[in-house]
Amino acid sequence: MARAVKWQFVAKRSRAERIAQRRNVILRDAGITKKTQERYFWALSLLLPFLAEVTSTIGLDEQTCEWIQSSWEKGEALHIISDGLCGLHHFEPWTRRLVPMAWKMFATWKKLESPDRAPPLTITIIYAWTNYALAHNQIIFAALLCLGFFGLLRTGEILQVTAADILTGKEQAIISLPHTKTGQREKVQEMVVVEDFITIQILATVKELQQRASLEKTPLWPHSAEAFRNQFKRYCKRFGLLPHKFRPYSLRRGGATWVFQCSGSMETALVKGRWGSSRVARIYIADALSYLPGLTFSSESKEMLHRWSFEHTHL
Repeated sequence: MARAVKWQFVAKRSRAERIAQRRNVILRDAGITKKTQERYFWALSLLLPFLAEVTSTIGLDEQTCEWIQSSWEKGEALHIISDGLCGLHHFEPWTRRLVPMAWKMFATWKKLESPDRAPPLTITIIYAWTNYALAHNQIIFAALLCLGFFGLLRTGEILQVTAADILTGKEQAIISLPHTKTGQREKVQEMVVVEDFITIQILATVKELQQRASLEKTPLWPHSAEAFRNQFKRYCKRFGLLPHKFRPYSLRRGGATWVFQCSGSMETALVKGRWGSSRVARIYIADALSYLPGLTFSSESKEMLHRWSFEHTHL
């Protein structure tokens, strides 16, 4: 499903105000973000060569199926098929409901291959990484790790957080999330509450540093999303965790699992994770829990995790 646009308008009263507000907004494309449009366009460019000789609606479905079968045999990822089909309907709305067999093949593919979910990180790893980051003058990265795990933030949400979004107290930190998927869909601004003591202290320090630098309204992470992923991978390598294939989204998965383990309540985890579908969230958390018993560490990883645990270091 396409992501909603980030900006929304409150209707203005006068015609002049409405004209000014709507300037440079193309209504046809305003339903999805520019990034999603780019994904759709790229995937559709892979499908179009198969449609070059199509002269009927039946041929449209048949050739789209040919593209899906070809993509299957070439080892393409499922999300490319999803983007291609959605792109076809977005740019050519008249094709809706004209490719039923293509959608059936997509559903079959989805059943045959289970999603490659990010494995959950554990609180032991998060605390060790946080401690390591603080010791190496990487407090921003430490803050983002904690936000992802204890705030159950999605990767995109982590990279958008600013100091202005953070409100810290003695026992809680509140993080406003103005551009979340659910918030945009429901036209509300979401927020999360973090109660981990170490996280609260780190966020308070980061907020003060950003204010001093007059960067309160700019994202805490000043680099690209790719730079964040690369930094995350370096930490995996430093702690000997590359074989586990952790990804940035492992922060959210691990955090949700940790909430459930601490509270014993699936409902608590669902609310804190801000899932719209309880069914999807239950599968999500149950799958993460099933992963944990098989999570074993090499002697190198155990030594690093022990060395950088807060119980064995003094910053």
